[in-house]
Amino acid sequence: MRSDRQFRSVFPVLCCLVLVLLAVNGRYVHQADIRVREASLFETALLAQIVHFSTSDLEKYVARSGVLKTEADRLAAEQAFQNLSETLKTWRQGDIRALSGISGQTGSQLDSIQQDSRELAPLLNDLHNTASVTRALVLLQDMERILDQIKEAVAGEAAEQTATAKQDLIFHQKIHTALIFALILAGLGWVFTLKKRNSALKKARGATLEQLARLTGRLDCDRVTGLGNYRVFTDRVTQASNALTAGQTLSVFCVDLETALLTSGNFDLRGENAVLASTAEMLRNSIELLEGTTCLARSRGKGFLIMTVTDDAPGLSAQEIAHRILALFLRPLSTGKGTFLITPAIGYAETRTSEQDPAELICNGELAAADAVANGSRHAVTFQPAMRTEVARRATVENALAQAIETNECLPYFQPQFNLKTGRIHGVEALARWYHSDLGWISPSEFIPIAEKTGDIVSLGWKILETSCAEVQLLPNALTLSVNLSVAQFHNDDIVAMLEDCLQRTGLPATRLKLEITGTGDLQHIQDVLTELRALGVRISLDNFGFGNSPLCCLTDFQWDEIKIDRSFSGRAVSDPKSRHILKLVLDVAETLGSEVLVEGIETVEQRDVLVDLGCVNGQGYLFGGPMAIDDVTTLFFPQHSQHCRAETSA
Repeated sequence: MRSDRQFRSVFPVLCCLVLVLLAVNGRYVHQADIRVREASLFETALLAQIVHFSTSDLEKYVARSGVLKTEADRLAAEQAFQNLSETLKTWRQGDIRALSGISGQTGSQLDSIQQDSRELAPLLNDLHNTASVTRALVLLQDMERILDQIKEAVAGEAAEQTATAKQDLIFHQKIHTALIFALILAGLGWVFTLKKRNSALKKARGATLEQLARLTGRLDCDRVTGLGNYRVFTDRVTQASNALTAGQTLSVFCVDLETALLTSGNFDLRGENAVLASTAEMLRNSIELLEGTTCLARSRGKGFLIMTVTDDAPGLSAQEIAHRILALFLRPLSTGKGTFLITPAIGYAETRTSEQDPAELICNGELAAADAVANGSRHAVTFQPAMRTEVARRATVENALAQAIETNECLPYFQPQFNLKTGRIHGVEALARWYHSDLGWISPSEFIPIAEKTGDIVSLGWKILETSCAEVQLLPNALTLSVNLSVAQFHNDDIVAMLEDCLQRTGLPATRLKLEITGTGDLQHIQDVLTELRALGVRISLDNFGFGNSPLCCLTDFQWDEIKIDRSFSGRAVSDPKSRHILKLVLDVAETLGSEVLVEGIETVEQRDVLVDLGCVNGQGYLFGGPMAIDDVTTLFFPQHSQHCRAETSA
């Protein structure tokens, strides 16, 4: 095997080596071709030039001038001499002499001609003298003889250079041809080895595909329940949708167990897997009894997905199937880890046309199940288009919330707090309000839970606190400011240092600030922090007492400066004697503890009168005023103070 791999590597290496040699030799071929062209051009130019390298014209004018004694002949002789001198100069100094390789004897001959030309120059000015003419003609004949010898030598030299260049070009061309043949042979050998190798790879590919099919089967199968996974379920729904005919209904059911498992509190991973496996077996047995095409798969969470294709006439409706599934969980579920009573959330969606996108149909079923979880419904919930709109709006609000906090779209509005007996305002509570440029006013009941889920509640809380501390100083100094603090702020920030810094920057005295804490969190964990906050001079208020599962022990867990009674007591106190007795008990306990009491949600005069009769002193609600901007608070309740502040500002 090793020698086979080495043999296969020989041909690629050989091809690469030949290609490199071809590239190198190609460069030499190119350079040799250039030299041949240059030599041929030089030879042609040289031959064309040496034809005119002669003293015949000068001899003719010298002879005529000696016989006729005319000034024109003398001047023509001088001109011919100048031309000859320029040509000699070119041969001695220019590129022609360097390229022609003139040296040795030829160079001496050129020097001799140059010497004769210097001797000839003064004779041309004395051509009226017969002796000068005779001497000039003798010199010119000698120069002509030497020039003929030089012409013959130069022409031979140029021809030899051209022949040498051609021989060099032919040599490299032969090498190039040989290398091309070598490349062809190496390429053929490479092709042969590749063909042999491909044959072996085809066999290996067949074995790999078989192994891949086995692995894919494992990946498509849920390890805990043995059911197909979400991808398999999507493929089955797509196939069923494409094959759907008139009179048939394609339904998708989402059975969500995650909430039930999480709230049980005594499940470990093995226990959860046992419940899921037993539930899968129970659902499998039930689904097999249904007529038509069915599919059971594990969802992406702790639950299951079911698909059915039923005929409209004799078959069960999607609602009936959903109720059958729900009825399966009325009895305790037996598992290897014990017996448990599981109450799932079930959502379903259906379609009677193949034009429905399968992925969207599955998503609709999941949205219906999510709605069942959110509303705590123990009934099967069918998909409604409003659910998708709600999810889209929630996504829009969630994506815009962080930017809204940063750009000051979320601002505090202030709800006044009154003394129920005197009717005087004694404080305000800062409440977050958000106006979105596209969605308009967004209710706190909508964006506050989203902020708590995304973690934006921390930055939102600090933004409301800092802004309200700055704005409330527009009100008289006797008024207090109440601001809610979330439990997340206690866990994520150095709240004492940050609050102290906020008070310093805004200039609000700590004695005017009340921080409201809900009693549903882990008060024991934050009692030390509350004590440090009180040391700054800040007052601490227990918010929403009486709401949900707030225990009575919250009253004694900490020394509260104020206890805020939830709005639910305001409405019940009028008609429910038990609520009045409980409220009276809380008032007595608060008085014993030295805490003030404020009742929220007062909306009618009758509610106020009943609360006053019970001994309530402070309250807030829409009877006195809802949340409003700080300017509206000053305009409605402190018009003279507002005018005074504007006068000081203008001054």
